[in-house]
Amino acid sequence: YERLVQFKPRVRTALETHRVHPLGDQETLNLAQQWAARYSSSEGPGLISQPILHEAFQLAQQYLGDKAAPGNLLQFLALTQTRLSGGNASATVQISLDDLLVTLSQLTGLPINILDDRQELDLKALREYFQQRVLGQPEAIDCLVERVAMIKAGLTDPTRPQGVFLFAGPTGTGKTEIAKTLAGFLFGSPDRMIRLDMSEFQTAESLRRILGEYDELLSSTALVDQIRKQPFSVVLLDEFEKANPGIWDLFLQVFDDGRLTDRRGNTADFRHCIVIMTSNLGAMIPRGTSIGFAKEEAGFTPGSVEKAIEQTFRKEFINRIDRLVIFHPLSRGVMREILHKELNAVLRRRGLRNRTWAVEWDDSAIEFLLAKGFTADLGARPLKRAIERYLLSPLAMTIVNHQVPEGDQFLFVRSDGQRIEVEFVDPDAPKEEVHEAMRPIAEASQAAERRLRLEEIVLDARGTPGEVELLRQCYDRLVALMESESWQQKKQATLSQTSSPGFWSSPERFTVLGLVEYMDRIEEGLRAAGSLLGRLAGSSPTDRKHFSPRLLQPLAHQIYLLEAACAGLAKDRPRDAFLLVEAGRGSGVPPSLNNKFAMQLGQMYRRWAAKRRMELEVLQEMGGDGMGPYRLLMAVSGFAAFSILEREAGLHIFEIPKGGKSFQHCKVRVRVVAQPDEPAGEDPQALLAQALHALAQVSDAKLTIVRRYREEPSPLVRDAVRRWRTGRLDRVLGGDFDLIF
Repeated sequence: YERLVQFKPRVRTALETHRVHPLGDQETLNLAQQWAARYSSSEGPGLISQPILHEAFQLAQQYLGDKAAPGNLLQFLALTQTRLSGGNASATVQISLDDLLVTLSQLTGLPINILDDRQELDLKALREYFQQRVLGQPEAIDCLVERVAMIKAGLTDPTRPQGVFLFAGPTGTGKTEIAKTLAGFLFGSPDRMIRLDMSEFQTAESLRRILGEYDELLSSTALVDQIRKQPFSVVLLDEFEKANPGIWDLFLQVFDDGRLTDRRGNTADFRHCIVIMTSNLGAMIPRGTSIGFAKEEAGFTPGSVEKAIEQTFRKEFINRIDRLVIFHPLSRGVMREILHKELNAVLRRRGLRNRTWAVEWDDSAIEFLLAKGFTADLGARPLKRAIERYLLSPLAMTIVNHQVPEGDQFLFVRSDGQRIEVEFVDPDAPKEEVHEAMRPIAEASQAAERRLRLEEIVLDARGTPGEVELLRQCYDRLVALMESESWQQKKQATLSQTSSPGFWSSPERFTVLGLVEYMDRIEEGLRAAGSLLGRLAGSSPTDRKHFSPRLLQPLAHQIYLLEAACAGLAKDRPRDAFLLVEAGRGSGVPPSLNNKFAMQLGQMYRRWAAKRRMELEVLQEMGGDGMGPYRLLMAVSGFAAFSILEREAGLHIFEIPKGGKSFQHCKVRVRVVAQPDEPAGEDPQALLAQALHALAQVSDAKLTIVRRYREEPSPLVRDAVRRWRTGRLDRVLGGDFDLIF
């Protein structure tokens, strides 16, 4: 009416105004009693007792305040009576408190255990509900669990929204997902979340999407109209800082009074909403993922986020926010949990859930999807696309071609570092016939099973029971180690540091987080190995004489890396490494030969990294073209990367016969230093600068001859550090130098 008078002042003299005010409390109750008497039997009990009527009045006042009395109470009672009678006005029913709560739950979407004061709220179960859906953000989960508890207890301010929160942090860390989760729990469906992309609200014209149209005849999906339609909602204001500052001021009215007046003068009631703003202020992270563990924290500190928010928003705005929650970048352990969650969801799709296949994930496939599905600047957002592209596409090809497992066959998913490979493995596959000429060799191999080594299975798995038994023994030792008190104490002591004051802004956080994530990854790798080991036995493990070598080899490889990682961890050795290969000078050998040998060693380390599923980044490659000696500098990370490579540091010599018993000696120097735990920085050349600095800090000790290589007159490699010699030059240069014994 007031808006109408503003536009047409003469209406004030043409009409006589009568304002209808809400009834008082007692008048409302009296009217409700009169209404109830119409549906009450003259002989039996009434439609509703006096105590239950008073309870209905209190519930209507608390939850249906968007309508005035007595309409809110009468509508509440009428809906309950209609539901109980099935629409039959002559049916005799009696309304109980439970009946009222069911109706109220249907109207608001709130679960009955929130509405009913007689029921307890299981906070532990509520916390688990959030933790299953949003990973790695304990502060945000605590915030929302506490708010739900306040709503349950009726302790929220009745004049304001149920909660006003600002979630700040990098993209893809779960801010939107946790808002959907809250809407699903409180109001029954994630669809009860109203999302506004605030980057679209930068002009005066965009106000109509919040305040609606002037013309009542025009349909509108503005925020005020959506709230009138469903006042019990979660309102998500995404990237709030990108909106026009005038929009910020508009929402001050919502945060203060829980109300917003539209362009027609009508009021929308926000007091039953929870308002969540999100922001990326101060949380920008360099593009791409950094090599190694726990480097996702690069460029991010909670202090920088808080400072950016204080510099952007006025104090009166910040003071109206109930709580600022900072979302941290996803650690590698959290990424792994999210990936497993998404993979489980994939296996529940229609094309897979009705198939009886078992699926085994090799750690190489998990690491490949982690690399493709997560980035520091986008968080987990690329993950679904990576799963579709790299996993579901090759899987669909095998299904369409009817290449499906039968019997005890199972789906084995692994990666070669470039793509995902999907194959069906039969653990009960018959043993290949041994040719008669090869039988003595096979018998000799069986006799030597007592002297088996893990490295031998990695190199040449034959599928014998002795190999399986050795793998089981190695696996059991690793399980015992990770269940030991020393392992658990080390992990808990490290985790406890994350809750110390100032931890998230201290330089030591990179070392601590890196160690925790490394231990988590070792434990996850062992779980995958245990699952594959159990699958390996097939349906009849006791009387089997042969096992699948295709399955034994990756399992042995996984256990080999886990053992090396645990050994390095026990000695507090660094995890990741910088590796420098430099061609020698002088020694009477043409520079081209030194350069050629240095390039061969560079390829050897590249092949080794690919086979051991290491992350390798070439930081510098120069020379070898007549303009100077060849030089290759790489960053390597993965299980026991430094522990394995540190024994490569020293001189590598290639011997070329030059007549008689003399040789020319091509020399290459290999240097290995630890990667610091601190991130290198945002500059594209930062990791190179860090590597050069790390190399400069290590003094030149007396050079040790690591290996001598010879191709003629017959291939021969002699390793002075690991103390072995072999004629398999091809295997050494193929990247298996750490497996030969």
